[in-house]
Formats: sequence, C-alpha cells, structure tokens
Amino acid sequence: MFETLVSWTLKILSKILPFIFRRIYSSTKMLNLVEVTIGSENTGLEVNCGELPSSQVWLEITNLSPFELNLIGTEAILYWVGRVGEFSSLQRLAIKPHSKARIHLETSLNELQSVHIKKNHNLNRPRLYVSLYFESSVRAINKVRDIETSNISLLNCKST
Repeated sequence: MFETLVSWTLKILSKILPFIFRRIYSSTKMLNLVEVTIGSENTGLEVNCGELPSSQVWLEITNLSPFELNLIGTEAILYWVGRVGEFSSLQRLAIKPHSKARIHLETSLNELQSVHIKKNHNLNRPRLYVSLYFESSVRAINKVRDIETSNISLLNCKST
C-alpha cells in the first residue's frame, strides 16, 4: 500500500513540478541566469590576416540556473567597422547547474575581409554579436549578447 501511494505521489509531482517551474522560471528569468563572455584567459578573439585568413574566438558560458542547460547551436557575427566574419556551430554541450563551460568557434575570412581588417584595425574595438540556443527541462531559450572586446590578438594584420 505504501509503495503504491509513493508511486502515485511521484507520478503526480512529476506532472505538476515542471508546470510550477515553468511559472517560476520565465524566459526572462532564465536568460538573466545565463552569462556569456569572450574568454579572458590568453586570447579571447584572434584574427589572422595571413595567406589563409581566419578568425577564432573562445566563449565562456556561465549557467547560474538550477537546471542543466543543453547548448544546441551557436551563431556569432564579428563587427569591425562593418560586418567582418560569421561563426556558426551545431556543437552540443551540456552545462551543469552553477558551472562554466567554454566553446571554441572558428571561421575563415575572405580576402576582402582581410584587407578591410588591415585598413581599419586601429579604428574601433571589435564587437561580437552572439546568439546561443539552449534547451532545458523547463524551457528553450535564446541568449543574445552584443560584446565589445579589447581581448584580441591580430596576426599578420598590420597594414603594409
């Protein structure tokens, strides 16, 4: 009898709790519990204007929510006195509650973008417009952030 009562209680709670958590943790509240920054260790953003121009960035994601977040997609656009590069990744990553994770994004640049960076590398600090897509047991969220950074390394990008 006791086991039946416990089983029945767990079934009801499993149906009610997600509804309660969805009411408590709105999309706005969940978005405020996720932080995204450009990596602070070594180089966060690196641009190489050499023979094979490319750009790479390390993003740090901090999950302050009580739920595990599953990163299902990432898009980023690099602006440097105009749109310079686009990053995208379908890398899946599970981020435990109250923890940090790092992801690496990389893209190739074309010759025009490389020349643009060589000419304008000292005009403005670059901005990275990041859009991260998460799923959790409560709801799916899309974290969007516009990050201006000085943590940048330029390789072969001095104008000649």
